[in-house]
Amino acid sequence: MEFQWTKTREKAALLVADGKLSEPEIAKSVGISQRTLAYWKVDETFKARVAEHVEAARKALKAKGIAEKLNRLTAYNDRWQRMQQVIKQRAKVYADVKAGGETGLLVKQIKGIGKGEDFQVVEEYAVDTGLLKEMREHEKQAAQELGQWTERREITGKDGAPLTKTDLASMSNDELTAIAKARGIL
Repeated sequence: MEFQWTKTREKAALLVADGKLSEPEIAKSVGISQRTLAYWKVDETFKARVAEHVEAARKALKAKGIAEKLNRLTAYNDRWQRMQQVIKQRAKVYADVKAGGETGLLVKQIKGIGKGEDFQVVEEYAVDTGLLKEMREHEKQAAQELGQWTERREITGKDGAPLTKTDLASMSNDELTAIAKARGIL
C-alpha cells in the first residue's frame, strides 16, 4: 500500500527532520500514537521526505550561515563596527584622562601594589592592544576574503642585500619574469 501524504504526516516528517522534539512529543503534537509514528518512520517514503526536509534545512543554514562569504563579511563588519563603538564610548568616558584618553584606545586597569599596611589600589590606563589586534585581524580577514590582501615578499640580491640595478641587469629574462610574478606584477 502506497504511503498517502496528509497534513499530519507532513508535519510529523518536518518535526522528525527538525530533531528538536522527542518521539512522544512529536506524536502528541500531531495527534497520533507513538506506535503510528514509529511505523511511519520505517516507511521508505516517509524516510525520504524526512531526508528532503533535513537537506532543505542544511541548505538554508548554509545560505544564512558563516559558510557563505557574504555572511562572513557581514559578520566581520558587524563586529568591527561594534569595536568602533567601544572606542567611541571609551573616548567619552576617558576624555579627561591625559595622554590619550580622548582616543578611546585606552582601557582602565586596576592594580594592587605593596603589602600589608602599604597595600594600595592604583588605577592605570593602557592602550588596549588586544582590541587593536582583533580589529586588525578582522580587517585582514575581510581583505583576504575579497582578494584585496597579498603578502609582501622581499626579493634580495647577493648576501641578502636589496637588489641593485647591476643585479637586475645581469639576470636572464626567466629570472626577471620570476621576480615579476613573485611581486604580483605578472
